[in-house]
Amino acid sequence: MLSYMRRNAGSWLIKAMLVGVALSFVIGFGILPTLHEGDPGFVVAEVGDRRITRGQWDAAYENMLKFYQQMYNYPLTQEMVKQMRLRETALDNLITRALEQQEAARLGLQVSDDELQGRIRSLPYFQRNGVFDRDVYLRVLSRNQLTPDAFENDQREQMLLERLHQFVRGAVKVSELELWQNYLLEQEKVDLQFLVFDPTDYRDTARVEEESLRKFFKENEELFRTSERVEISYVRFSPEAYLPRVEVRPEDIEEYYELHLDEFSHPEEVRLRHILLKLEPGAKEDVFEEKRRALQEILEKVRKGEDFSALARAHSEDATAIRGGDLGYVKRGELVPEVESAAFALKPGEVSDIVSSPFGLHILKAEDVRAARQDTLDEVKERIREEIAREKARQLARRKAEEFFWEVKKSGKMEGILLDGEAVPVTSSGLLGPDDPLPNAGREPAVLQAAFGLEKGERSAVVKGERGFYVLEVRERRGPEIPAFEAVREQVEVKYRDSACRDLAKKAAEQALEKLRGGAPLEKIAAPSGKAVQETGFFSRLSGMVPRMGKSDEVVATAFSLSEKDPVPDRVFEVNQKFYVFRLKDRMIPAREEMLAKKESLLEEYRKSKEAEVYRDWLSGLRERSHVKVKVKAL
Repeated sequence: MLSYMRRNAGSWLIKAMLVGVALSFVIGFGILPTLHEGDPGFVVAEVGDRRITRGQWDAAYENMLKFYQQMYNYPLTQEMVKQMRLRETALDNLITRALEQQEAARLGLQVSDDELQGRIRSLPYFQRNGVFDRDVYLRVLSRNQLTPDAFENDQREQMLLERLHQFVRGAVKVSELELWQNYLLEQEKVDLQFLVFDPTDYRDTARVEEESLRKFFKENEELFRTSERVEISYVRFSPEAYLPRVEVRPEDIEEYYELHLDEFSHPEEVRLRHILLKLEPGAKEDVFEEKRRALQEILEKVRKGEDFSALARAHSEDATAIRGGDLGYVKRGELVPEVESAAFALKPGEVSDIVSSPFGLHILKAEDVRAARQDTLDEVKERIREEIAREKARQLARRKAEEFFWEVKKSGKMEGILLDGEAVPVTSSGLLGPDDPLPNAGREPAVLQAAFGLEKGERSAVVKGERGFYVLEVRERRGPEIPAFEAVREQVEVKYRDSACRDLAKKAAEQALEKLRGGAPLEKIAAPSGKAVQETGFFSRLSGMVPRMGKSDEVVATAFSLSEKDPVPDRVFEVNQKFYVFRLKDRMIPAREEMLAKKESLLEEYRKSKEAEVYRDWLSGLRERSHVKVKVKAL
């Protein structure tokens, strides 16, 4: 299921399956928040009379982390987690949820039992052949470690918050003038001509002298200040080292197989392609009919032998269009009922008639069909043996690390400890910064995090790292310091040369700009240096990227402020460490008739965007008016 979701993260069919995830990640990937009842010292935030505990925050963070790791199919490093601000987001989402709950209660919003049951029965992943199946329902909940009561309480809360969203957004109106102004904002495009001045092109020009280096170092000492560093001694207990010591018995393999039958079952699957023409819920009859006629023409081309994937690339409005409409292998329960019924009725190579679903109109093609089957024990026993061996080795490594820790605690030193009659080797690290690798172990963020939390002479308990279990002792700590010039001379030269090259590139760009504003053509300005005049091609102000330059909100804003009368900006722009001089070449303004031809779909799209903006503003105001007290440095 997860691999399927990863392949189709932008597709229409998984949107219905992310209902449980969309609750601001508070419930994580199918798991409700674990409300640990800590003492008042563990309260991390107060929202009115509600308290958010460290346990709730940790649970929300772990669920969010697990969701991203499963979606992208690899573990996130500490640096990635930091950049994504997952901890801050988890706490912010908990605060938002508490505010919404309080406001819904104040407004007297409620969800009846009948409404709740109707909602659950409509969810496609609890249905068999389009009908709610209680056995499927209980099995799905069990796999996700949920009880019916917990899941139903969560669904009731979700429905309540959806009702709150509807209440806030209900007054949003969009006029035709507002729609045109928004369409103009989105569709107006400009094309720029430019010269680029790259500092790396000036490396041979930049002169480096000893006196200049020393002066640069003196003026920029903070650039070379070291981070806090620690020196540690540590012992690593690697699970791989214990693999030869573990025994996996036949009965272990049989027991694992019996307890994990679902893991080795393969339900019927269809390798599916589709072409989707989207329709908004409640679309008018003329809009529906227009889409149906267009899709019928595509279907006739398919039946005359035209390539399905090429037609999907050209016409499908789904995210899978770039892959020729390929949805990969899908199972029952992963599609909305209307599409599932049609898909699983197809034989390999067959194409469906037009299928209508809540997402629009589809044509389906079955590339292949895999019958349901169960792996036999003989087929998977080696795989199971490896999995059990790895887990036993991991447990043994942890146990040995704990034995070592207690021996160290008794003896008062790490050196000379014997385990199983053998001396345990201790590794010394030398001075390490927060992001440095450990000798013989590589990057271990958890180990260094533990080290920086200890004082000189203190030892850690067992620390779980990415490559094993560790016990460590801090031998030395050094605070940040500015080193002597001689110790960092090479670094100073690199930074000085970079600075000098940057100055030369900027000066050359400013000289070119002065000539351009004086009326000289770009081609003439570029000729002496051999530079090529480049062109961005047309781009919109909402694209976020300037073609062939990169992301720069400043360049975009300036480009759209230029005119035929005043086509050159008054300054040089730096984008991705390069300097740019540019002029407006052309502007493309959409015709109002274009907007009117697509008025209904544009109106619906813009209304939803405006509703979301209104809700964000309302939520921001609610937060400002409410008593929210954050007691940790997370936001």
